[in-house]
Amino acid sequence: MTSSRYITRALPRLEPQLNNIPISVLASPRSRQIPTTLNSYRLLHTQKTPAMASSEVLSQTLSSITAIKLDQLQRQKKAYEAKKHSLLQDATTETDTRKRAKLLVDGVSKLPSMAKNPIISVDNIKHFLEQAQYDPSVTEPLLQDFEASLRKQLDVQSNKYEFASLYGKLVNDWIAGGKSVDSAGSSSPSGGGEYVKVGREEMHQQRATWEEYVFKPKETDPEAIQAYLQSVFSDSSKDCKQALVGLKEGIRVFQKYWDDRTHFTEDTLGICIRGLLRGDLLNDEKRSTMEDFLGNKVVLSEIADVLNMRMADRASWTWGDSPSMVEQRRNLNGRYRFYLDEDLLHTIFIYYIGRRWAAELRETLLMFAKAHGVWKSDIKPVSREDAHRRRYFLPTPPPRERVDPSAKTVHRNREEHFDKVILLDQLPESMDEVRGNYSDQDDATAEDTRKTQLDVTQRLLHRIQTEVLMQTRLGKDITVIRSDFKWFGPSIPHSSIFAVLDFLGVDAEWQGFFRRVLEAPMRFKDDPEDAPLRVRKRGTMLSTPMADFFGESLLFCLDFAVNQKADGAKLYRLHDDMWMFGAVETCEKAWQVITEFTDIFGLDLNQDKTGSVQISPKDRKASSLPSTTGNNLPKGEVKWGFLTLDPVIGRFTLNSTAIAPHISELRLQLSACRSVLDWVQAWNLYATRFFTNNFGQPANCFSRRHIDDILSTFRHVQRDLFPDDADGEGGVADHLRQQISDATLFPVDEIPAGYLYFPTSLGGLGLQNPFIPFLLVRDLVVEDPDKKIIDKFLEKEEFEYRRAKDMFEKEISTVRQEMGRVTGNEDFSDLFSEPFMGFGEFTRYRERTSELMFEAYEELMKKPEVKTSKSYAGWGVETDQSIRPVGEVKMAMEDEHTWDDMSAYDRWVVQVYHRDMISRFGGLEIVDRVSLPSGLISMLRQSRFQWQS
Repeated sequence: MTSSRYITRALPRLEPQLNNIPISVLASPRSRQIPTTLNSYRLLHTQKTPAMASSEVLSQTLSSITAIKLDQLQRQKKAYEAKKHSLLQDATTETDTRKRAKLLVDGVSKLPSMAKNPIISVDNIKHFLEQAQYDPSVTEPLLQDFEASLRKQLDVQSNKYEFASLYGKLVNDWIAGGKSVDSAGSSSPSGGGEYVKVGREEMHQQRATWEEYVFKPKETDPEAIQAYLQSVFSDSSKDCKQALVGLKEGIRVFQKYWDDRTHFTEDTLGICIRGLLRGDLLNDEKRSTMEDFLGNKVVLSEIADVLNMRMADRASWTWGDSPSMVEQRRNLNGRYRFYLDEDLLHTIFIYYIGRRWAAELRETLLMFAKAHGVWKSDIKPVSREDAHRRRYFLPTPPPRERVDPSAKTVHRNREEHFDKVILLDQLPESMDEVRGNYSDQDDATAEDTRKTQLDVTQRLLHRIQTEVLMQTRLGKDITVIRSDFKWFGPSIPHSSIFAVLDFLGVDAEWQGFFRRVLEAPMRFKDDPEDAPLRVRKRGTMLSTPMADFFGESLLFCLDFAVNQKADGAKLYRLHDDMWMFGAVETCEKAWQVITEFTDIFGLDLNQDKTGSVQISPKDRKASSLPSTTGNNLPKGEVKWGFLTLDPVIGRFTLNSTAIAPHISELRLQLSACRSVLDWVQAWNLYATRFFTNNFGQPANCFSRRHIDDILSTFRHVQRDLFPDDADGEGGVADHLRQQISDATLFPVDEIPAGYLYFPTSLGGLGLQNPFIPFLLVRDLVVEDPDKKIIDKFLEKEEFEYRRAKDMFEKEISTVRQEMGRVTGNEDFSDLFSEPFMGFGEFTRYRERTSELMFEAYEELMKKPEVKTSKSYAGWGVETDQSIRPVGEVKMAMEDEHTWDDMSAYDRWVVQVYHRDMISRFGGLEIVDRVSLPSGLISMLRQSRFQWQS
């Protein structure tokens, strides 16, 4: 055993002695691991990060560097302005224009400049003035123009120093605001005056509801659950029964060989830590600590040793003396979520086990679902008689019940989407999967191996809208259901969880471990330290793979029950968010299964998010609720985010009633910001990202009208938030200008819009303009998908029918008769006298056979895509519609790659606001990047934004 391992095991005993060891001894080569390991031990085993943890040292270092940079910047500014003033004074005494220009050009060359001006060349002017000494063609007006350019260059440098100084003031304001502990009543830079805590009453109400669920057990009947699962999984068919045996065997083997591997290594710890950092479970202090661990192999090695020892002894694992602290955080959707702040060793340990089990569960359940004869199809196969006729009449035989994998049909597209994207979406495909979650602040990254959960949801909305458009246009009714479970995570009865685990073959030892994990002792962070600990008796932990493992093991049973009991129906379930669409009879059967399952497993449906609509073709009357079969579907609207499915027009439309409360909430959140840069970040996250996500991503199926409605809504949001600025240059821009002026005493009329909107890489504040992303793609979305896409498909389909009929009547009939007689192939003699099939028969199996329908379906689903190397908010792949640099912007781009690296959004911003920026700053870069405290800014922006609660 290495000395470092001895140190780790002895740390609790050695810590007092280590505290007294001289620094010189601890710094020696042989002892250099001791302080690192000691500090790691403290970080792992304390609820609060020590004041001098390395993350805080980093923050203090960056703050010190920032102070030095800003102080140096002020010194440079004063020196420059003094020399500039002296130079201009000297120039006033010279009466000869050429000599005066020569004096200025020599002075400008000697003055310190923040950056090269790509528009004005001082070196060129020097040469031209030398020419003027001899050449009379360099006239007085030309000399005056040179002089004006030089004076402009002096002003450009002054502007750069001025705005660098302004940036420094804003950063200092941000740092000071971050250190402030005043959260109850304060004046904000947005002029909010007294601040009233947002949602204080609902915060307490939601805590009371959460406690009612979590600390009060709900007992369900394990025998009834087992009997239900037996009827669904085993009694329905021999194929299912055989596949269930294989499923249980897979779980058994997984448990048997669990201990035959080394679980914790530097690599697996890296996977776990990066996964935790990508999620929203950790607070900022522990996120910083985890990031420090990633960069320290000694610490990772020690943690791995400890956790492997703990894994070997997992049968007796308990929470010990480390209770979980419950932290209540407000989400932008108005809901409070309850996070557990645990000992970091427990966090990593449980994360790893949950992730390993979740990945195994996904693989095992998918193998079960794909086994022969298990998962029912929701579409009827081509009948034997119809297949016989189609093989005779049509040049290409139709597919049989199992569609060829390469076939391009709507049915195949649905199957692949459900199998590969929807089914068990919540579970990881592997231990090392990299994927964003559904949080308010998470975007896709280049390292992601799967689409984010938000993107999966957005694409499902596109699919539902496409199905509605296509089915109603083809003369069919379509029913859509949406629902989810009320307080699903906190409400799951533990008895239901263990009944399912027992049915799947999880052994008693593992069930005992899982029970100890679930029954965590906990206390709210805000409660007194002497408040009694309470043990969780219901529900799961939040935002962890372990919670996903429990939830998906239970809800997969619902997926399968719907499929088996509702004619092969697909339940489009993303976590506990459920969607169904199809024929009303099928949806009614599925809904009956859902309600039965809910009762047996002790869950509750969320009535606020539950509803159904039946949409009919336009030539028939639509109703908000199905009535043809006795109203056996849930009442209520079908809605998601700010979208509501209108049963009359069959379109998702923006719901102003849902938007209004968020405008008020945004106003309160902005008023609570204690600095300008905080305000900018709050605006970007709430007014731009949150609103944009909940409007739904544009697609052809939503039509261009959807984008126009979004643009109008954003205009309404700004007018509502900033009524005094509505008639000015622009609501949020004017408002932010005033904030900056109030915070820094900088003149309002001196702040150009480009300074607010330009990206931070060019020295701007990076304020997001919510209109631009939609304007970028507006013209790429079809105006009327019915006419542009579906009409075109129907026209092509009619042409294909006429072509097939002509081919048969002119050539194919005789050939096929002869082939049937001579070769002994399938006997078509019963059809020799038959006329060619009618159009209705030709189109009867469109979804299984028509490539034309598939192409129209794909076109309806298509998202607008802007071709750049970067994208905005997850949009953007391939069409060359982005803004190109022209005029002064093209001249100002010193490096063409800089433009190529910009997102389509940043290109638009630069091109639309460039004129004033180039005039003021001599180029697109407002401030020299070296002069800005970019490190500190980056760190502050990466921290989780704290919404007022």
